[in-house]
Amino acid sequence: MRIRFDDIPEEGLKLNFSGDQDTLSHALESIPPTEGLDISPRVEGQLQILVSGKDYFLLGTIIGVMRVQCSRCLADFSVQKQIDVNMVIRRGAEKLSEKESDEPEKDLVYIEGPEIELAEIILQELLLEVPMKPLCKEDCPGLCSKCGALIGSAECACPQETPVDQRWAAIARLKKGLAP
Repeated sequence: MRIRFDDIPEEGLKLNFSGDQDTLSHALESIPPTEGLDISPRVEGQLQILVSGKDYFLLGTIIGVMRVQCSRCLADFSVQKQIDVNMVIRRGAEKLSEKESDEPEKDLVYIEGPEIELAEIILQELLLEVPMKPLCKEDCPGLCSKCGALIGSAECACPQETPVDQRWAAIARLKKGLAP
């Protein structure tokens, strides 16, 4: 989804995403496929582009859905992420003096060219929300290291003993002897 800077009126531009239209497909083609991650090209929400001098403010909320892989049991599951977008878009190249500024870092995007590639901005924001260690549920037991089945499932009949570090084995025996 491309928006030309010249097409943005002085009073701003409101964009609504219903989740029915394919918004991110073109932007998704620009990133390499990643195992265990699939971002839906359909997003919901609304964005507003406001104009103030040479700056364009992109404000709003986007809801995106991604399929990720549980880091414990390797099951695929969907995650819905709500992203609050609040960034400043500036036309032209980044100036060296602004790059070395002592100002606090803000969401400032420089765009060279006549248009804003909105799908790429939304995709970048979604990629920042991908969980570092996705879990299908908070108490996911994971896979058994002996048989490979989900721990606690009917397929896994392995005894679930907590391995004791041999350096602490003497203390573990002492603890068992003190237990009532």
